[in-house]
Amino acid sequence: MSTSAPFPDIDELLQLLLDGRIEPDELEPLEKAILQDPKVRDYYINSLLVRAVIRRSVRAAGELSPSDLIRSLSGPKASPRGLKRFVRHLYSVAAIVVLGVMILSVWVLFHRGPQGPVVGKLAGEYQAQWAGSHPRWGDSLHAGSYHLRAGLAKVDLDRGTTVLLEAPCRIELEGANEMVLTSGKLTALVPPQAQGFQVRTPTVVVTDLGTEFGVIAHADGSTEAHVLKGRISMTLDSTRSGQTAPFVVNEGLAAVVDASGQTIRGGLVAQPDSFLLRLPPASQIDLADIVGGGNGHGSGTLAQGIDLKTGEVFRGPATSWAISNQSKFRPLPQFRGIDGVFVPNGARGPVVISSTGLTFAQCPATNGIFFGGPANSGKVYATQTRRVYTARLNAIDYGNASHPALHLHPNAGITFDLDQLRADNPEARIERFTAVCGIPKDIPFTRTSPADVWVLLDGAVRLHLQFPADRNTTETVEVMIGPQTRFLTLAVTCPGNPGFCWVFFGDPFLE
Repeated sequence: MSTSAPFPDIDELLQLLLDGRIEPDELEPLEKAILQDPKVRDYYINSLLVRAVIRRSVRAAGELSPSDLIRSLSGPKASPRGLKRFVRHLYSVAAIVVLGVMILSVWVLFHRGPQGPVVGKLAGEYQAQWAGSHPRWGDSLHAGSYHLRAGLAKVDLDRGTTVLLEAPCRIELEGANEMVLTSGKLTALVPPQAQGFQVRTPTVVVTDLGTEFGVIAHADGSTEAHVLKGRISMTLDSTRSGQTAPFVVNEGLAAVVDASGQTIRGGLVAQPDSFLLRLPPASQIDLADIVGGGNGHGSGTLAQGIDLKTGEVFRGPATSWAISNQSKFRPLPQFRGIDGVFVPNGARGPVVISSTGLTFAQCPATNGIFFGGPANSGKVYATQTRRVYTARLNAIDYGNASHPALHLHPNAGITFDLDQLRADNPEARIERFTAVCGIPKDIPFTRTSPADVWVLLDGAVRLHLQFPADRNTTETVEVMIGPQTRFLTLAVTCPGNPGFCWVFFGDPFLE
């Protein structure tokens, strides 16, 4: 074949296609070129033909020798017997080529993605991975099915509704004001002009009545709906349940539909912290999310912490005190981006704060008492009332998807490995650590002791905040970080009894 390759990688891509090893992102440019460019299409067909001839001739070496093949192609002196056999092989090759074209056509059909009318656009994504042919940020979205395998995505529909998707999630866009949630979790933010927006799941239809709401479609077929603002109505499939009247759920409440789609259980408390209200900025790394076992971009678990005594994960607010007889640094190689944790107590000698042996020379003496450990949480458990409270700083609730919180109750310390975070985020250049730091003043208890907050870079103190017992102080944290800095350490200490020193870093971001 004398035709030159239309683009450099086409031979490799064709081989991957024939071997069944081509990936969706490799197939997409190939199928587009074959469908739109006649030269590429001819090259593709000719390539299939030549490869098939070679393979058939090799397999039939005993029946059709190389000289037979040459004579069959060289003119009137060709052997009739050889030519006849070659023609027979050529028909077989033609069948293979046709089959190859059919395979490609089927592949294109099932990987091309939705091609219905435009109903919105992909307005944002965060660490998103899609199955099959997928949209890109800013692309128009057509009616059809989409599968978000990992990460987060923001969809703006043409009627004005914003839908935030959390992977793994399967949806089908049916129009500018309706969609199907086959499985997974979404949050819908519906403006007045889009009132009546509907989300259908396998067991229920959720209709907006002027709201912000979240829906979870579980694998077993059951559905949860949580109303963050306004109201929704939920309607069961009458063929399953015999019910036709809508079930109204008001703000702050939730309802669950069973897997059979026959009953709705209402009167439950909505869980707003379980739903995404905004995409995290791509230029920020969330340290609370890192503590929650995530990648710093929203994949961590809320209300998850690290036990200072064992290094093990705990869930929910810590509920009991513990004491450490020594200020020992505990490495945590199982956590990406965390070098380790420690209980700061300068009364017992140098306080090691890194796996490389850096020490916290200015660490004050403490009694070594701690309460759980660092946590991706805005919740506190008060032992006196046995109740859980939400942290509020400057009238903002922290410890949710919109405003993450890193909880550090004295006496506790954690060191982050910035080099590892740089390696995991090669597009980012870490320049500073920012947060809002304080002790919530509306938790109804009197603190028994002040607290000190420390921010260190490679063992050197860069910021020291003192919170007096009046607990009315909130501070803005901004610490610049150089390109060679490896360790960022956050520590909270208390000179006496650390009861009710609920210290939080709100929005703890590496910018």
